[in-house]
Order: sequence, then C-alpha cells, then structure tokens
Amino acid sequence: MAEKKGAVVRQAAFLMAAQLVCSVVGLLYRSPLHLIMGDVGDGYYTFAYEWYTIILLISSYSIPSAISKVMSERLAVGQYRNAQRVFYVSLLYVLAVGGIGALAAFFGGPFFLASQPDAVLALRVLAPTILLSGFLGCLRGYFQARNNMFPTGVSRVVEQIVNAVMSVAAAWFLVRPYVGDENLTGKYGAAGGTIGTGSGVLAGILFMLYIYMKNAKRIRRDIRRDKTKKRESYREVLHVIFMMVTPIIFATCIYNATAIVDQIIYNYAMAARGVDSIEASRQYALFGYRFKPIINIPVALSSATSTALIPAVAGAMASRDRKDAREKIDECLKLSTFLAVPSAVGLAILSYPVVRILYPTGDITGAAIILSMGSISVISYSLSTVTNGVLQGLGHQGDPVRNAAISLALNAVIAFVTVRFLGWGVRGILAATVVYSFCMMFLNARSIRKYLGYRHDLNRLIWQPFRAALIMGVVVAAIFWIPNVLWSGFDTYLALVGFTGVSVVAGVLVYVVVYTKTTGMTDAEMRRLPMGTRMLVILRKLHMR
Repeated sequence: MAEKKGAVVRQAAFLMAAQLVCSVVGLLYRSPLHLIMGDVGDGYYTFAYEWYTIILLISSYSIPSAISKVMSERLAVGQYRNAQRVFYVSLLYVLAVGGIGALAAFFGGPFFLASQPDAVLALRVLAPTILLSGFLGCLRGYFQARNNMFPTGVSRVVEQIVNAVMSVAAAWFLVRPYVGDENLTGKYGAAGGTIGTGSGVLAGILFMLYIYMKNAKRIRRDIRRDKTKKRESYREVLHVIFMMVTPIIFATCIYNATAIVDQIIYNYAMAARGVDSIEASRQYALFGYRFKPIINIPVALSSATSTALIPAVAGAMASRDRKDAREKIDECLKLSTFLAVPSAVGLAILSYPVVRILYPTGDITGAAIILSMGSISVISYSLSTVTNGVLQGLGHQGDPVRNAAISLALNAVIAFVTVRFLGWGVRGILAATVVYSFCMMFLNARSIRKYLGYRHDLNRLIWQPFRAALIMGVVVAAIFWIPNVLWSGFDTYLALVGFTGVSVVAGVLVYVVVYTKTTGMTDAEMRRLPMGTRMLVILRKLHMR
C-alpha cells in the first residue's frame, strides 16, 4: 500500500519538476517579449490569451483529465481493448469540438474583444492552436491513464521551450516596421507572441507521437491478452466520454472564467470612469501579464499533483479501496502545501526584486505591490486545484462546477464594486481573485469531507509548513533587505539578481531543515519530493540531516 501511495507521489513529483521548468522558462521569455511589445502590448496579449484560454477550456482542455479517468477505470480491471476505444473516440471528439472552438476564436474575436479591438489579431493567430491542443491532450491523457507521467512532463518542457523561442523571434520580426508607434508595436508584438504558442503545441504533438509509436508493440500486446467479454461499442464510449467531459468542462470553464469575467467588468468599469482603452490595457498588464505568470509557477506545481491524482483516485475507487484513495489524497495535499506555503511567504517578501528582475521597465512598484498583496492566493489556488482533481477522480464532477459558480458570483460582485464604485482599478480585480480562490478552496474541502469522510489535518497541512515558512521569511528578509538599507549601490540590476538568488537559496535550505526537523519527515518521504534526493544529499553534506 505504501509503495502504491509513494508511486503516485513520485509521479506527481516528476510532473512538478517538469512543470517547474516550464513555468520558469515561461516566465523568463516574458521579459524579452515585454521589452519588444511594451506595456500596451502586454495588455493586448493578456486580453487575447484569456479569451483563448476559456475557448480552449470549453473545447478540449479537459480532455487529458477525462481520458485519464475513463481509461484508468478500465485498465484497473484489465479492459485494455475498451480503454483503447476510449482513446480513438476521444480523437474524433476533439476533431469536432476543437474545430468548432478554433472557428469561434477566429470569427468571434471582434465580438469577444469589442472593447479592445487591437487584441483581436492575437486571438485569431491563436485559433488553430485550439484544435492542435485537443490532439495533444488526447495523447497526454492516454499515458496519464497508464500512470506514466514521463511523456506528459517531457512534452510540456519541449512545448514551452519551442514556445519561448518562437514567441520572442516572431514578435521581434513583426514589430520591426512599427517601432516608435506604441499602439501598433503592442498589437503586432502580441500577435507575434501568440505564434509561439501554436509552435510549441505542434512540437509537443510530434514528441508524443514519437512516444506512442515506441510503445505501440506493448499496447498491442496488452490488447491481445484482454480476456474481458464485455466490449463497449463506440457509441457507448462516446456517451461515457461526453458525460465525463461535460461536467469537467463546466468545472474548469467556470473555475477559469474569472479571467474573462474580470476582464469584461474591468473594461466596462474603467470606461465608465473615463479611462481610455490604451491606458486600461497598460494598467491591466500589471495584473494579467506580470502578477499571474509569477504566482502561476507554484500553482502549476499543484496542477501537476492534480493531474497525477485523478487516475490514481479513480483507479482506487474502481477497485473499491477507499482507504487507499484517502491516503493518496492526503499525501498529495501535503506535497502541495509543502511547496505553496513557502512560495507565498517568499513572494510577499521579495516581490520588488522579483518584478524588477523579470520586468525591468514599466511600473515596477505597482506590479510589486500587487504581487505582495496577492501572494496569499498561491496557497488557496494550489489547494483548490488539487481538490478539484480529487473530486473529479471520485466521480463527482458536478461539485467543482457548483463550487466554482458560487465563487465566481462572489468574485463578480467584488470586482464590480471595487473597480466601478471604489476606484481601486486593477487592485479591485486582485481583491476579487483572492476571495474567489479562498471560497473555492473551502467549498471543495467540504465536498470531499461529505463523500469520503476525509477531514484535513490543518496542523499537518497548513500550520507546520507555515511555521517553517515564517522562520524562512525572517532569514530571507534579513539577507535581502538589510544590505538594501545599508548599501546605497544596492539597487543595481546585478546586485538585485545576486542578493535575490542568495536569499532564495538560503530560504530553501532553512525551510527544508526547519520543516523536516519539526515534522519528523523521513528520508523516504523526502526523496519523493521534487529534487528531494538532491536536497537530502546537500543537507547531509552540511551535517543538517
């Protein structure tokens, strides 16, 4: 049992490591992209990308989760032939639905972005990527169902690297005729940045096809030894996929619809207060282009945990092993907070140098304040992401839909009041986002308790990492901010990079040492963490373990 539980955590840890690389690469390329297209282009890029994301969610984003759950239920009882049929039907499903989504993005752009017409071109460039993403999702879900997260993790890294290179190159090429015109530079720079997204997805598909072909013999062998008498028709499989995908679509759509709702409310409220679209775009970029990508790094690690957890929990429930399901949930939640809590504390303390290093021009102070204020949402978003995966794995896809809808309604009210009437601008959107994430987290936890009788051990889940993170925070603040006060030449770019790097490394060591000492974490548990074996070696060399 312990080995099965550890296998899930190891798979999640591998996905986390891959997602960490992707997130860092994704964050780093945004800096040169920002220098090319400027603050206004940042806003256009964000407006277009948020509409692309919601259309992708509706059409094909949920396919990997759905396929991994439906297939894992059949693989758990030896139905290899039926599992393969699920894969074939899913390809036809994304061809139809993804095609409709691509057409909607291309032709519906002027309607979706009526308040920001210069962002339409970027959305149209993204349209074909919606169709391609569906096929990539099918291939990833296929191997996730087999509890093999390696192809998904590596393909994400490949996708992100190609995305980074092509985004910067295409943006630089397209803005050259318009240098000096802030609006046109932003428009064509944003369009160039979105070219990289499609290029990355295409590279990911090619890699996954290579992996599939390498495993073709084993797949055929599994199908041949399938002795199950029950054969599901393609119509039955399509019905199962549709019934599985539909609630996940609603859950993920509503869960991520905050970006679109906030965007619509923000543009309307700012226009009502007399702010023109270019200035509104510039201000929104502080939240959408700078704040979100930074906090998405630790949140994406929890998303990786959720990806590994869905088929594992579904398989356990299919085998009627509720105890195994509870143990897997407990370990993955613990892994998520182990990373999310110190990330939130670290970002709150180092918000200014992080923003200054990644985005050295524009409103650095404004972006740093937003990052510091919103860093707490790292914890709530991380836990709500993992618990979404738990509920999907349990087969209760409707609960995340209801919980997200309630949270979204609260988010919309707060966003409207704070932006339109209180004049908080983009900080009002930040406040609404934080409230949304906490509401979602609490509602999901209540649903899991109802179905599994599972109660979160708050001391183990939150307070233990929080105590260690507070001590870490004191050390990080001392290393970074004391030299800042005493040395007048501290605020140079190289000094910021150096002291920030030293602070982060020292903070990681302090946090790991304090956490492992206070919680009694074993060497075996530590090895299951992302880069846990390497951390263990370092701690032993420093005689701290």
